[in-house]
Amino acid sequence: MQRLFHSNLIVALVGSSVLAALISWALFIEIEEKVVEAPPAEQPASVSRGVDILGRRGGYQRWRLIAEQVNSESGQQVFEQGAHGYFYGEPPSQRQGEPDPFFDSSEQMTWRANQARYNAIADELYLDEEVQVESDDGSLLVTSALRVTPAERIEVPADFTLRGNGLLLQGRSGSFNFQFALLSARQGKLVVLPSDPTPATADPAAAAQWLASAAAAPGSTTITADQLTYDRTNQVARGEGNLLIQESGIEIRAPQGTYLRQQAQSILSGGVVLREVASDGHRDPLLADLTLAQASPAPEQDQEVTIIADRLTYDRNTQIAQGEGNLEIRQGETILESAQGTYRRRESQSILTGGVTLREPGRVLTSARLEGNHRDKIFFFEGDVLYRQMPDTAAAGGRGSLTEELRQADTEVRAARLVYNSRTETSEFSDAVEFIQRGRKAKARQATITPERVELRGDVLIEQIDGDWLAQRLSNPETQADVSQPTVIYADRVEIDPVSGDARFFGNVVIVQANRAIEGDRADYFDQEQIFKITAEQDPVVLCERASQSPVPQNSTEGLPGRNALDQMCRGANRLSGKLVTLNMERDEYTVEGDELQQGMFQFRITDAL
Repeated sequence: MQRLFHSNLIVALVGSSVLAALISWALFIEIEEKVVEAPPAEQPASVSRGVDILGRRGGYQRWRLIAEQVNSESGQQVFEQGAHGYFYGEPPSQRQGEPDPFFDSSEQMTWRANQARYNAIADELYLDEEVQVESDDGSLLVTSALRVTPAERIEVPADFTLRGNGLLLQGRSGSFNFQFALLSARQGKLVVLPSDPTPATADPAAAAQWLASAAAAPGSTTITADQLTYDRTNQVARGEGNLLIQESGIEIRAPQGTYLRQQAQSILSGGVVLREVASDGHRDPLLADLTLAQASPAPEQDQEVTIIADRLTYDRNTQIAQGEGNLEIRQGETILESAQGTYRRRESQSILTGGVTLREPGRVLTSARLEGNHRDKIFFFEGDVLYRQMPDTAAAGGRGSLTEELRQADTEVRAARLVYNSRTETSEFSDAVEFIQRGRKAKARQATITPERVELRGDVLIEQIDGDWLAQRLSNPETQADVSQPTVIYADRVEIDPVSGDARFFGNVVIVQANRAIEGDRADYFDQEQIFKITAEQDPVVLCERASQSPVPQNSTEGLPGRNALDQMCRGANRLSGKLVTLNMERDEYTVEGDELQQGMFQFRITDAL
């Protein structure tokens, strides 16, 4: 009997030793003390009294589990009482560059969970229920489930929040390496904080409340995407799918993009939309370009800017956005289009190149280059400027006055430069100005168009180009024949009043028709009566009337200055002079009033040449 007892005991001891050796060899498990009790048939086997398991990955010590009790369930070891342990990352001596935003202060990170499970067959460690991973530097990972796999990864299959130095990462699920250097999150949110207001509590509810307030803090940047990754080595966050970047005053949407944390830059592509969501203190009105800040009334309310582009880079430090490819800047009803450009939020200025188009209801402006002051909505166009005013067909109920025709007709203005004030609808053209409408064109050195007035300045020349400007409204066939040839008006300056329909011509005024020419210092055109009144301050007004038998050949005055055109028309013509000449376009009649000594009289003489 004693031999049998010793024999069974030896067999039991040998079997237990072999089993323990096999498990330790297969799983790299270190066991301080292990006592096996014979449990009832309905209860799982349990091992207690200080279980300590060490896990290795890729030849490195990566995790450790410490518990007071272990239960065996379906091939898994379950730890439910006091389970805790460590994760091990890189030693600090192996790190380079900026401090790590997550778990930087220690190569050993502490974890806690209400339950831990170890699957010996799959070599996987599961942590469940109120899982927390933290380190001395304040980094904290809070979730409800965590899994350590043989693939050198820490997988988080549930909602999680990861707080680090100046960064917060959330997701519906995610994965990390043991160095916490490469992190990914599904339905992820990354919050870049202006400072590190780390909360004193690790309570999940308190941490979530703190996270919400931190994300809304001024100076923070929030990045969300369907799939979000953060590369600690390069300090780059990458977003794929429904990428949204939000910070004080703006939001940027794109299919994909990256955020460079060190440079505080966003680089996005695939169709980008940058939208200002509210006015804030980041704009400095004193930094606007003074050359564009012309006198204008203060805006009633700011119109926020939206930028659309194929590719966009935004620097949050300088608040400069650079867009390329189908670039659009939208502000209220104003749309700017170009191949590429820059928008400076702090100064509210844009610089667009590569061909620019501004669209507003009723008008389109184009040029080679544009500088915009979006605070005052003043835009400077340069190079091949073209201004187009489309007709308002609803307002044009029928044939109106001359000025109404000017307003309603399709109008083009070409120039080298243009300053356009969108708020006041004022356009200032300069250098080689050409004003074109159906039936007429004008040339000048400068021009101004406002809702109240059209003004042309500097060697102004207005020419009828298809004969229907005046002839269509005259019933006399002979008069129609007279004005069917181009009518040219020269002046130093011309004003057209849209309210009254009157036009005023100032300085060296010359009116040239087929068989008539008039010279004076000023001419007033009264649109309602279709009457010109030409006056002079010193020299008398001169009117030359040619007989129908001696007309001047067509185009003989084309390209001539006003004085030369007058001389050409007056050769061999009847010449009258006086203080005032009244020309009635409707009835093709004119009167000449004399000077102060000959009030009511006129001079008449026929000369072969002047």
